[in-house]
Amino acid sequence: MRIILISLILISGIFTSVEMFALSQDMEFTISCDKTESYKTQDPIKITFTLKNIGTAPVYVNKRFFLGPEEDLINDREVFLSVTSPSGPKLPYKFSYKTGFPKADYFALLSPGEEAVSEYPRNINGSFEFNEPGEYKITAVYQNAYGPEIGIDAFKNRIESNAVTVNISK
Repeated sequence: MRIILISLILISGIFTSVEMFALSQDMEFTISCDKTESYKTQDPIKITFTLKNIGTAPVYVNKRFFLGPEEDLINDREVFLSVTSPSGPKLPYKFSYKTGFPKADYFALLSPGEEAVSEYPRNINGSFEFNEPGEYKITAVYQNAYGPEIGIDAFKNRIESNAVTVNISK
């Protein structure tokens, strides 16, 4: 009887750890630009990432928001951008580098309603060629692959952000 009771307690502990099972609809990923007026082609274009827990259970997230190209392996990026030029084609990401594992400090347990915001805005003008005047459409995808290597069961589902537009003038 005692073994059955201990087993039931252990099993219930596993199933009440709902942060391991957060779904995409429980999280919201948004991006924002540092200004609403036009940028000149050489101006920094700063993007801020925000990941919000809109579910009912706490969930661990990787708040490093390491930016890399979509083509990179998932272990070489946590966020990638899709930038569509005024004439229609998607812009290629200019360079890539391996970042390595995130530190434990980059993981946060978000309670319902809490959000993680990038610790600094990312200047994407160095990552893409904004040479054509006009309106660019930018979306981001968050897709974390890290956590288990340091004992954290972090959120790993893919989430697409809202779209923002950036106007480039000469």
